[in-house]
Amino acid sequence: MNKAEADQPSAPKRFFWFDTRIKKLKSGPKSTAPENIIKRAGGLKKEEFKYEKLLPLYELWCGYFKEILASAPHPDERLLKTDFHGCILFVVDSPNPSQIGVYGICLHESKSTFQLLSVKDKVLIIQKEHTTFQFIFDGRVFTLFGSALCQRSFARGRKFKGKLTLPFFLPNS
Repeated sequence: MNKAEADQPSAPKRFFWFDTRIKKLKSGPKSTAPENIIKRAGGLKKEEFKYEKLLPLYELWCGYFKEILASAPHPDERLLKTDFHGCILFVVDSPNPSQIGVYGICLHESKSTFQLLSVKDKVLIIQKEHTTFQFIFDGRVFTLFGSALCQRSFARGRKFKGKLTLPFFLPNS
């Protein structure tokens, strides 16, 4: 080995690991939100969502809400914790002007949307934020502010328990 070869660094060595393979992600058809509702509803097809078929769900919800009003002296406290699946909601105010005046039976409630079935058997997705909803029960009109409902119904019923962190003070030396 001569002196010129010793002064130059050797080429970096490369190692190949043949035991494992990298899995490629397969891109498939992505499902839309209304299709996900259908999957959760037990595999119903869009054609099976009929307003007349869901009216018994509304009657069940009326019985549920009547029990809530009877058990709570102040219904305002329980209104945020109420489950609205089956309720007939009416959109009073919305950032989207085409949604004002729309009403339907609530099929699904997510963190940020209500999905309503209209009288024309169309699934409508209405955002909660900055939207005002109303429903009528026993001749009384209840108003819901969507910004206050921007959580799922089970999360609204819990008290928030934040993590308590105590500051650590070093003694002055």
